[in-house]
Amino acid sequence: MSKARHARPRRSTRRVVRTLSIAGLGAGITAAGASGAFAADYKVKAGDTLSEIAQANGADWRQLAKLNGLDNPDLILIGQTLKLDGVAPAAVPRTEKRADQKVRTVKKKTVRKTERKTERSSRSDDRPSSGKANLSGAWAKVANCESSGNPRAVSANGKYYGLFQFDRQTWRSVGGSGSPAQASAAEQLMRAKKLYAQRGASPWPVCGRYLR
Repeated sequence: MSKARHARPRRSTRRVVRTLSIAGLGAGITAAGASGAFAADYKVKAGDTLSEIAQANGADWRQLAKLNGLDNPDLILIGQTLKLDGVAPAAVPRTEKRADQKVRTVKKKTVRKTERKTERSSRSDDRPSSGKANLSGAWAKVANCESSGNPRAVSANGKYYGLFQFDRQTWRSVGGSGSPAQASAAEQLMRAKKLYAQRGASPWPVCGRYLR
């Protein structure tokens, strides 16, 4: 009888310890899952800039450029996938970040609607080139200097597009419509030559030296 009396509390103690161990393991799994929930990628859209993407995700654009191996942060491509996992978050108050995100969302929707209307009325049916343009001579050097020869290049500040880094106002002044980065390489070259005939090499203060 004395042995049975001592055996019962021991079993009860083992059950308590085992229950606590399982509960602790479940909490550890929950914490580990929460810590890995921030991994994400971002696909670059027309009008995006590296600084805006970094700011929207609470990160520093320099760290984002380093993580994705961008030698030139001014050049990101439409459709390019950027890794966000591993970028240290920036110290931004939550209320300020939420308000900023709402403003950016409204702004992006407005820009997209405007671009869709412009693209529908576009006079060019050409599709954007997915690779580097087949240029030669001085214009090839200008394109390589301005955009590394990529017709879909967009500057980091979102103001300049395509092979020859047109801004939208200049692009329209030579008969272009929509985004220069969405036009074919042939159209971009044609409009660059038209601009050169009007204003010489001045629209390209640095890279225009190849045209002189």
